[in-house]
Amino acid sequence: MIYLTHARTISGGELHEFHGINVPQRAHFFPDTYKRARLGISYPPHNLMEKCLDEPFCQMITKSNRGKTALILSTGSQIWIHDSGRFPQKAPELEYKLKLPYISMTQIYAGRMASRFGATGHVTTDGSACASSLKVMMDVSNLIENYGFERVVVVAVDDVVCNTQLNIFGEAGASVTIEEEERGLLPSAFDGVNGGFRLGQGAALAVFDRGHDAMQDPMAQLLGQFTASEMLDNSIGQRLDGQGFTDAIEGALHKAQLSKSEISVIKTHGTGTDLNNQSEKAGIEAAGLGDFVATSYKPDIGHTMGPSGLLETILLLEDMKRGQVPAIANRTRDDDVYLSKPVDTPEGNILSLAAGMGNIYSAALFKPL
Repeated sequence: MIYLTHARTISGGELHEFHGINVPQRAHFFPDTYKRARLGISYPPHNLMEKCLDEPFCQMITKSNRGKTALILSTGSQIWIHDSGRFPQKAPELEYKLKLPYISMTQIYAGRMASRFGATGHVTTDGSACASSLKVMMDVSNLIENYGFERVVVVAVDDVVCNTQLNIFGEAGASVTIEEEERGLLPSAFDGVNGGFRLGQGAALAVFDRGHDAMQDPMAQLLGQFTASEMLDNSIGQRLDGQGFTDAIEGALHKAQLSKSEISVIKTHGTGTDLNNQSEKAGIEAAGLGDFVATSYKPDIGHTMGPSGLLETILLLEDMKRGQVPAIANRTRDDDVYLSKPVDTPEGNILSLAAGMGNIYSAALFKPL
């Protein structure tokens, strides 16, 4: 069995933590104006991840390694590029510490983090856009179940959000633009009035361990996972029938050997665009699940990229431990399924969904503990 034993996240201006040392740090994401979309302060990925970490926590992870340990770096892309005008436009000095680089290869940072956590048995990176951090759950399972690893550390972090990205998302009508917000549109998901997202930035670190007798207070058990694709000519679109979501859900259920009635909470991808609203709902319905409630975190924290699926899952685990599944922000109609109001934590398992450009759909099943 595989357990999520330690996790830290940062997103939307607040550090979330479950185990380790409490660090009173805050990342500020106050609304600001950049081209056509909205964003607050944006950090280089290396600096952003440091806001989740401190040396006592890192040493605790390293000292508690029980055997072969791997590290997976989950990002939105395989090369980090920063073109914001807030930093001087001059050739970067690429050094080992990678301070404020304009271009850096993610595998270099992955190797650096692996050494920091004593996770040198296997090091890899994944750049599957917004599906990345849930997609790597298949790697976590494979390494522990089939290759004798005792621990896998997943580091999931966003690149700096730059003007180019803001323009692309704004002009494509995917994110909420400044003009739309001024007209009163608010980020939401599965709503007939409000919708869309702000671009966000975040990071998550999660430690997955093979079950053992000395394990103390794990957060959740990883039950099953699967990543699917779908037949579609447009590699940045989604099928309206939600085939990719359906196939990912069914694959994860098969791996976990769970029935469709054993899911009680769904953390949706939940971007709030018209296309995703229709596609994701259709995919969930086609999977034929039982009674469930569904939520989305993107209207609250923004649309992070590489870390989004895992980061949002950890936030949900924290909220459920506190006794509630949160509502989807800015809903305008009552909805007991795609929640317009928070509900008490139900018994049962979590289905976490994510989708990424390239027709990538990931699902993972967790049992809260």
